Amino acid sequence: MKFSILRMMLCLTLITVLAAPALAADSTLDQLDVRLKKLEEVTGIKFGGALRVNYGYQDWSEASQDKGGDFAFDLFRLNLDGEIGDILLSAEYRFYPEYDFNTIHHGWIGYNFTDNLQGQIGVHQVPFGIQPYASHNFWFSGAYYIGLEDDYDMGIKLLYPADPIQVTAAFYKNAELGNPSDLGRYSTDLVVDGGHTNEETNQGNLRVAYTLQHSESCSTELGLSGEYGQVYNGTTADSGDHWAGAVHLVGNYGNLNIQLEYAAYEYSLENPVGVDDSIIHVGGYGFAWDAPAEASVGIFNVAYTFPVSWGPVDSVQIYSDNTVIEPDASSHNTAWQNVVGALVAAGPLYTYIDVISGENMIFMSGNPTAPTDDRNTRININFGYYF
Repeated sequence: MKFSILRMMLCLTLITVLAAPALAADSTLDQLDVRLKKLEEVTGIKFGGALRVNYGYQDWSEASQDKGGDFAFDLFRLNLDGEIGDILLSAEYRFYPEYDFNTIHHGWIGYNFTDNLQGQIGVHQVPFGIQPYASHNFWFSGAYYIGLEDDYDMGIKLLYPADPIQVTAAFYKNAELGNPSDLGRYSTDLVVDGGHTNEETNQGNLRVAYTLQHSESCSTELGLSGEYGQVYNGTTADSGDHWAGAVHLVGNYGNLNIQLEYAAYEYSLENPVGVDDSIIHVGGYGFAWDAPAEASVGIFNVAYTFPVSWGPVDSVQIYSDNTVIEPDASSHNTAWQNVVGALVAAGPLYTYIDVISGENMIFMSGNPTAPTDDRNTRININFGYYF
């Protein structure tokens, strides 16, 4: 099933190429681009994607220090977006060679009921907190690693984008993959792995945002978010529940962007006797890890964009993104993460240069549920071509 979309895209590309007359080598790509645009005009579907390579250095890894870091093929992705009449389609499939998995990022069918009411069904972004990202950097905020940033699940969603107010309500039957034991997923979700048998189900979300337009180039978005859902345990066959809430502010003041968010969440689990209820087991990108079952999260990010004309470089954005995760359980320690970096944009090429530091931070050789209080630093440079 995972390879069906790839086969479809390969066949479509082959048909497009084979339908073309003999082309000179130096004009093949131009002609293919023209034919893809014609195909877009006929079908209403726009084809796109991205290719990314990534350099990483970890100061806690002796091997990384000895080698001076690692350079790897990060991602290849394919995108489909289209609209015919009031019916919409959006899908993205991703291939991660470095992590040896491929998966759906999102895929939904939509309908415009009115100019200000849209419905979506399929895998789409969960309406919670700052959207689309509560961060500027490539590494996301710490909220991503506990499932509260850029999360995608399977369900239905209604969007009411009537400026200055935006209301989004959604119901999710389960996480984006129907198999909770599949760790090869994009989003962070509860996973069934290594004796942990909790999974997400029957989740409702509501997000309300209001934008204050101060001037043509200055605005402030204020928002509230809430979610509530069940947690089914496959061992006890009982369901617990979970909730999360957030308040946020996004300020755009000329070239300055500010993101503020405070979130809190709690999981009440129906685990078997002897299983620690203060821990949830989550996963993504082919990995699984523990996280606090109850915590509060603070996010403070600031970025400034400089328009430039340095050859092909169009703009440079510098930023400082900060996350603090404060668990409720006394046995867990505070986790924090700071990312200082820059995004360099040159036409279709986007390069993220990040220095990530943290303590007890997931994916930073730490975890608030098994604290060491060691400060770790990672250097990450991601080169991406988006088409």
